[in-house]
Amino acid sequence: MDESPDIPDFPFDESGFFRQLVANTSEGLLTIDEESTIVFANEAIEDILGYTPAELVGTSKMQLIPERLRSAHAAGLEKYVRTGEKHIDWDGIELPALHKAGHEVPVLVSLREHRYDDRRLFTGLFRDISERKSRRRRFEAVFNNTYQFTGLAEPDGTLIEANETALSFGGIDREDVVGQSLWDAPWFDLNDETRRTVRTGVERAAEGEFVRDELRIQGDERVAIIDFSLRPITDDDGGVQLLIPEGRDITNLKMRERHLQVLHRLLRHNLRNDLNVINGFAETLVAELESLDRDDGLDERFVEYAAEIEETTGDLIEMNERAKQLADATIGTDTPLAPVPLAAVVDEVVAALEDRYPESELTVCVGTPSGTPPSPAVVGSGTFEPQVTADERLETVFEEVVENAVVHAAEPEPSVEIRLYPAGEYAAVRVTDTGPGIPESERVGVFDDGSATQIDHGTGLGLWLAGLIVDDYGGHLGYERHENGSHVTVYVPRDGWSPAGSSA
Repeated sequence: MDESPDIPDFPFDESGFFRQLVANTSEGLLTIDEESTIVFANEAIEDILGYTPAELVGTSKMQLIPERLRSAHAAGLEKYVRTGEKHIDWDGIELPALHKAGHEVPVLVSLREHRYDDRRLFTGLFRDISERKSRRRRFEAVFNNTYQFTGLAEPDGTLIEANETALSFGGIDREDVVGQSLWDAPWFDLNDETRRTVRTGVERAAEGEFVRDELRIQGDERVAIIDFSLRPITDDDGGVQLLIPEGRDITNLKMRERHLQVLHRLLRHNLRNDLNVINGFAETLVAELESLDRDDGLDERFVEYAAEIEETTGDLIEMNERAKQLADATIGTDTPLAPVPLAAVVDEVVAALEDRYPESELTVCVGTPSGTPPSPAVVGSGTFEPQVTADERLETVFEEVVENAVVHAAEPEPSVEIRLYPAGEYAAVRVTDTGPGIPESERVGVFDDGSATQIDHGTGLGLWLAGLIVDDYGGHLGYERHENGSHVTVYVPRDGWSPAGSSA
């Protein structure tokens, strides 16, 4: 260069300092003249393109350019030298460079013109972006090959990206939506309420809240119901940097759910009415038969038959009501999950069961069970009062599990322990009984992912009901035998739990 930078009181020899700086930088440097001849290359260029500086200096830059692009490069430089007009972004452009081994390397190049000894020179700074491109390809492979509608948006809702699933569903091009506010995108054109819901969701997500709702959206050929969510992406300081809008098509699921609701109402109503009629006649028949004089030759078997009919219809009516509870808990449940005080729910259930079964002894305690690692939340303090992510159905869960322990106890005055303790991200409630245990046929599908082989109106349906509700919360049920009975443990997600703040 014809003059050195104006650096006051520079403590080093400028020529030697800058020569070492250029030689030791991790970025590749190439300098060419007006004829594309390489006049300088630093050592880092070998790591990127495989050539040593000595192999490059004095040769044409064209050997580093894929053949299909050489004429464009030559024409671009010639035009710039002649007119000063740039045809590419000199501040940074992604280009393929040709490695000595013959393969192409994606590089990010920034260019500057300068003069040295009256020569017009051009220096390029090269950065190998192979890993970045590889990460981008992996991201795009996942982003564009999922069945879910997925996008990226600024915190103000401006759409940055949308995947192929979302674009093809709407019959739109990427350019039609990128740069738009999310709520103005064609998917949400169905009505004003949908747009308001999305806009309000963006505002909440921009404040760091995870937002989820069901929406009807407009496609190119049909309307779909989606499980829509907005997830904020934050930096290390908690500031929201991006939003990820997602949508899972649940149209078929909602249609099946509605069909099941109709079928359930029809069968439950008709079945209940008919069973009530049969049960009423059976009760009358039993009363009439029992009032007759046995000396008139009444066959006792008829009385037994009538009593059996009465008892069986009573059981079926009870099962029908339990099936109603099961359906109500699993079909069309729209109640949002929210923080629920676990201990208060357990205490309320226990109090009700003590009134129902006065001969039983139900003990609620707090503390990590023996044989499991202690937790600071209970050891030494004796307190554990977590909030769990649930709804009003949580009461049904504990009612089913605790009542099952009471009614299947081995002794006439059963003793049941209900123990609350933390289990990582879950709050655990272990119910310990002295009963014979739950048959394996009734455990399948409740405590594991197997298919149900047998459900009766006792433990089967009740535990299925509890399991389905807890699954809906993101929790699970656990079962294990002990020497004198069984443990059934209910695991419910703790609201706001994190490993760093796990003392609650």
